[in-house]
Amino acid sequence: MVSDIRDIEKIIDVFHEKHPAFTGTKQQMVYDLLVTFEDLCSLAIMGSILNPFSLRKITDYMDALNQALNWVHNSSLSSSEEPINSRIEESRYENCASLINDYALPYSVICSGYISYSRKRLIASVVENNVTFDFPASGNESAWNDILRETSQMGIEGFMEVMNPVKISSAYEKLKERISIQDEDLCYELTGEVIDAFSEIASKQWEVTKTLPSSWKFDLFSLEEYRKVWIALATLSYIHLFSSLTIRDALVRLKNNTIIQPMDNIISYVESMTNVDKKIVKNILEYITYEPEKKNVDIMYQPIVVMPGSIAVIAPILFVGSQPERNLLSVVSSKTDFEHSKEVNDLENLMVEEIEEILQKHSNLVIVKHRNLEGRLPDIDLGIYDPDSNAVLLCELKWFMAADSSREVYAREDDITHGCEQSSQIMAYAMKDKKAFMKKVFEVDACDDVDLFCCVVARHNIRTQNKYVPVIDLKKLKELFSCKSPCSVFYIIRNHEYEESLPEDALITYQTVTYGGFTFKIPAIAFGSMKK
Repeated sequence: MVSDIRDIEKIIDVFHEKHPAFTGTKQQMVYDLLVTFEDLCSLAIMGSILNPFSLRKITDYMDALNQALNWVHNSSLSSSEEPINSRIEESRYENCASLINDYALPYSVICSGYISYSRKRLIASVVENNVTFDFPASGNESAWNDILRETSQMGIEGFMEVMNPVKISSAYEKLKERISIQDEDLCYELTGEVIDAFSEIASKQWEVTKTLPSSWKFDLFSLEEYRKVWIALATLSYIHLFSSLTIRDALVRLKNNTIIQPMDNIISYVESMTNVDKKIVKNILEYITYEPEKKNVDIMYQPIVVMPGSIAVIAPILFVGSQPERNLLSVVSSKTDFEHSKEVNDLENLMVEEIEEILQKHSNLVIVKHRNLEGRLPDIDLGIYDPDSNAVLLCELKWFMAADSSREVYAREDDITHGCEQSSQIMAYAMKDKKAFMKKVFEVDACDDVDLFCCVVARHNIRTQNKYVPVIDLKKLKELFSCKSPCSVFYIIRNHEYEESLPEDALITYQTVTYGGFTFKIPAIAFGSMKK
């Protein structure tokens, strides 16, 4: 009987290796997995007509695909420069679907539990073949608040806003007469009318998920150039996805559900659609070309897979279901990019500007920005003094892109914890001599009885282990100041009353996963019909 959680980890880490999907070359298996993944997601899209919650499966499939591709890269399969076979047999599809659904999907869920356990954010108990992860009694319950908020921001609503049935139907009407099957190959005509209709949908997707200033530049391209290239590729992905859904023969649909083109053709298409310089187009495409040997690689960040013969393979849903800016930043952050480093330094300034704009309605506030203190003390990013209540809120600002994995969550959490420590240092300094602090920072006299407190303001707030310094999401802070008095906002932040309440249809429960002969229970929130 295995009773140690680390011994169980060793068993499940190799459990996939004997799966029958691991045959052929690495390149062929990668292709077969992309095709299978695309079909599973297509079925989820079709199922969303009756049940919108089925779209949540797409995110799960993305995680599972990424894990499966990692397994292939680390497998003993041989590499080959032989051309891939685009025809996938039914038995091969079933094996790949099994690897995604029955192995990679549960394993990726279990990984999140193990990562949290390794970071001492969860405790674990083993009883026979059952492993239960749980929050420790001494833990910070704000974790539920962060999970809830991120779920609401990253849920299906944004995707549904892009997948507007009226817009989709209108675009499809322009496309359907131009779709044909010739010798089992999918063909469609890229007329200006068709491209414009789907480009509008792709552009909307960019806008819905946009957070960065359009003026940003990187070393090899600008954000605006990337936007144009991404929209061109997303437009083609939408067209290809909805064209392939019209194919009734399942095996023919599988053969055609990915975009398979020489890389030179992809470059020429993008160049013609965007008027972006060819060299820059190449730079961008190289950025988003899958690099399996890269640490913490993610197929969502680099959705173009290059096969032998410089053949590009694109699973359309990797573009249709993405957050392009957020994914780009993940790739850029992993590279040495001087321009990006400069831009990141300006992000907290942008947060200050956003808050200042909201504070303008409160004309009596005294606001200070980037105020330097003595010695090695951190700067005050933003200070807000309300003379009416004689109270001060000192804000430490943290800008993050949204996290989409446990590793990223904890990387952000470390940054938040550091922000809390900086706030505590500033507070300790201020409390020593309130009168002198107010004179130095706010240039206000006779304020020795001022009420001082602090918080960390984060874009995409990630859970914190600090129980004392409030950590509030930028969006929530702006909402509070836009509809309440500064005195009320200060009270809400100090008492942590800004945290979201669980909706009535939500239940704190466990996600139960069976894998490798073990049953794992991981803390989760279930909503409505998900409880079933």
